[in-house]
Amino acid sequence: MAQQGTSGAGEVALARVRREIRPAFWLLAVFSIAINLLLLVPSIYMMQVYDRVLRSAVIETLVYITLIAAAAIAVYAALEAIRLRALARIGEWIEDTLFEPVFAAAMGAERGLVRQSGANEGTPFNDLRAVRSFLSGPTLPALCDTPWMPLFLVCCAVIHPYLGLLGLVFAVLIVALALLNDRLTRPAADKVAVGHQEAQRVLAEAARNVDTVAAMGLGRPLAERASRANAASTAVLGDATDKGAVMVGAGKFLRVVAQICTLALGAALSLEGHITPGGMIASSILLSRALAPLDQAIAAWRGLQQTRASWRRITTLLGASGAMVEDPIALPAPEGRIALEGVVLLAAGSDKPILAGVSLAVAPGESLALIGPSGSGKSTLCRVMVGSRAPTRGVARLDGGDVMLWRDDQRRRHVGYLAQGTELFSGRVRDVIARFDKPDDARVVEAAKLVGCHEMVLGLPQGYDTELSNAGGFLSGGQRQRIALARAVYGDVRVVVMDEPNASLDGEGERALVGALAALKRKGVTVVLVTHKPALAQLCDRIGVMAAGQLTRLGPPTDILRELVAPVASADVRTMPGAAR
Repeated sequence: MAQQGTSGAGEVALARVRREIRPAFWLLAVFSIAINLLLLVPSIYMMQVYDRVLRSAVIETLVYITLIAAAAIAVYAALEAIRLRALARIGEWIEDTLFEPVFAAAMGAERGLVRQSGANEGTPFNDLRAVRSFLSGPTLPALCDTPWMPLFLVCCAVIHPYLGLLGLVFAVLIVALALLNDRLTRPAADKVAVGHQEAQRVLAEAARNVDTVAAMGLGRPLAERASRANAASTAVLGDATDKGAVMVGAGKFLRVVAQICTLALGAALSLEGHITPGGMIASSILLSRALAPLDQAIAAWRGLQQTRASWRRITTLLGASGAMVEDPIALPAPEGRIALEGVVLLAAGSDKPILAGVSLAVAPGESLALIGPSGSGKSTLCRVMVGSRAPTRGVARLDGGDVMLWRDDQRRRHVGYLAQGTELFSGRVRDVIARFDKPDDARVVEAAKLVGCHEMVLGLPQGYDTELSNAGGFLSGGQRQRIALARAVYGDVRVVVMDEPNASLDGEGERALVGALAALKRKGVTVVLVTHKPALAQLCDRIGVMAAGQLTRLGPPTDILRELVAPVASADVRTMPGAAR
């Protein structure tokens, strides 16, 4: 199979990220130490003002300690800015480094190259963006600062043990309250997410099928369906918001009470001579600093868990794609010989075969028509031929080599494919036809003329430079299909596979298609097409009949069509009046 090979680009990029990010995080840890130590400055400053300046009444001392404190806070602000910018840059670097490997791995998963369970759950780009957002946001610094809470409590205890004990009690209460809030609201948050996803899914389906929705009056029932899902999630959200509001209010109450109790205890200890007035003020500031990041840390912890899940999915996807051959050797230009050897393809998550042991050989320059009922596996067989789907068992070969091992740039030059659902992608017409390589103008026009769409393209607002925004949504189905046909035959193609190429064509388009098939035949291009029209199938050298995922018959058009028509004609005769006599 094509997926056998050495470590791929995804694993290499992942290893690079892990290797290079470690020193950066150690440096950020040093920054966090300095930042939290500098946050002791306001407390020390207050103690010096109350205990030294006010007693000595020396203004120079006040000036000096103020300048020192201001300089320290300036360093703190600079380090905090550097830390935030560094985390943002790390997030951007990770996203940039992994974007292409994740894209390739996601495409490999869609093609069946990545078979590991769970490798393609969720949306990998959303996961990648979630990792970047977590690193760039305020939650990670809050987590980095939380381990320093004991330092501030210890400083309170140094001023007086009772102050440290009081701070510890309130810290435990606030943590317990935050954990309770998280436990009460997390299930609701999950339900809200499910409801919103359901509503969004209905909206996306309606948008993709707007013509059907409008023609059949489905707008209202679909809107009601989406509204029910959204209303259910909104009700859950309202209940969670009410609980969260109570918990938030209780948390603020505890923090304010902690401040009041600290000042009251500090004042009492100061009156009894156990601490100085400066110690009273400093302990209040220290306790405020100790308790401040707790709520943020609890919220950040949830974000950390979600980010860990995203990162786990990314690493699973890239790890599963590590067996893909990322940079196969460049092979000679193919002659166009196709061979399928016992190809079996199972439906996703099922043991039911879509293709059940198909073997087939198509000689260079030969044309083959595939016919059969809907669901017989014709389209899937085409996908296997061009390498867009990897077979579960067996192999598809192009000129003797596994088609999955052909380089993408060679595929782009030598293989043409027209899918059943025409997708042009956004861009200029010339770029779309040229497959987003540097367009050769002469070949672009040649391909357009070959399929009979040159005049149609010239009639567009900017001709070949017309932008097909929204993948050519302003074009008719027939126009899109003819441009897609031009793309399929562009350049030095040696194999062209077309799935229902005449599905949206009018009479003129079909005549152009027949002419294109003849021209490809003269050029020695191997052609495989799926069709339901006998008139088009009989133009090919051979016809293959598909049924239930198997190639049941293969032979010259006259023999195959005669075999298919004869039973139908016999059945018609037997059902005619008087046939029994």
